[in-house]
Amino acid sequence: MDKKVGLKFKVYYFIKFIGQGVLYPFLVLLLTSKGINGSALGLLLMVIPFGKVVLQPLSGYLCDLFRIHKSVLIISVALNCLGGLFLFFCPQVYAYYLLAIVIITLGETSADTLINTLAIDYLSRSDRQTDFGRWRLWGAFGFMTGSFFLGLFVLDQTLRFVPAVFAGANFFALFAALSLPKASDKKPVDWLGGIKMVTHNPPYALLLVGMVFSGISFSIILNYYSVYMKGIGAASWMIGFGVALQTGVEILLSANTKAITDRFPLRAVYLVGFVILPLRCFLYLINKSPVLGLAIQNLHGFYIFSAFIVGMIVLDMNLKPEWRSTGQAYYYSAFGGIGAMLGSFIAPLIFDKQGISVLWAVAAVIAFIGYVFVNRATRKLIPVTKKSST
Repeated sequence: MDKKVGLKFKVYYFIKFIGQGVLYPFLVLLLTSKGINGSALGLLLMVIPFGKVVLQPLSGYLCDLFRIHKSVLIISVALNCLGGLFLFFCPQVYAYYLLAIVIITLGETSADTLINTLAIDYLSRSDRQTDFGRWRLWGAFGFMTGSFFLGLFVLDQTLRFVPAVFAGANFFALFAALSLPKASDKKPVDWLGGIKMVTHNPPYALLLVGMVFSGISFSIILNYYSVYMKGIGAASWMIGFGVALQTGVEILLSANTKAITDRFPLRAVYLVGFVILPLRCFLYLINKSPVLGLAIQNLHGFYIFSAFIVGMIVLDMNLKPEWRSTGQAYYYSAFGGIGAMLGSFIAPLIFDKQGISVLWAVAAVIAFIGYVFVNRATRKLIPVTKKSST
């Protein structure tokens, strides 16, 4: 394996996730600062997940079929840059905000899936998929850097610059994407294989159902953590620090992916994040201390590690190599598409009428239901063998 190629992937992850660390944790605050609330806010928050539901599986399917992963990735990052710039410069009109979010959505629907596909594809050539965590952790570093940097300043003064920073990060990520290797040239033999992986594999379909429920809960946490912290009296720097701190556990675990999956059963490592997610919501429900709010946020890293680091290894065990992008797209679409869309729709309605406590209670119940589905699915997807723990 060429170490220079590994460095290119790490640079991409770091720069790209700086933008995500600035935009997503503060998007609700940014939009509400512009006077957007209730159903109008819910509609804007639903655009990105709705786009993922519709476009992400289609994009993954076409990329696998025609082997155009890198080209689509480059276009996706460019669209993110343009969308961020438009959101920053556009007049304060709701229709323009909607258009800006749509442009960003067109980029976000494919970017994460395709970079992971390219990384796993390259690592699989030397049978080193467990090194994926060491590459992906640089995304966590980037996310932490972006969130912490923004949180150093008074949010009321810096929120307006969030779209510009997001655009700048994607501008530099575009150059990093240009240097990445292409996916393998092996095309699928059966063009219906991307559909059959769901219809002919009930455990995988059950896993996707679990990811929908998990995505609803996670979306609520992602969108309302900063609102929650502000409500319990946290200073601006604490909100930014909390969002940055949440990646600390993820970085530590990702750096030791191979050691962890060698020592513990793969299924247990995968499920631990899904067990912790409802617990995290419950702790938010009962906590009123900003300091403890920072501590609870560290549980974020366990879920990300389980679902999206170990999760990629689990998927790779169950997907044909030529359908990697499609299989990952279904996974991300269930979580960040259907799940996030439903979460973005119901959360403002519950929050406006019942408050943050009821919202956390609902999120905890939904997260537990997600765990039940994922737990049942993995009984078939992850065989209990020595190989399954490596």
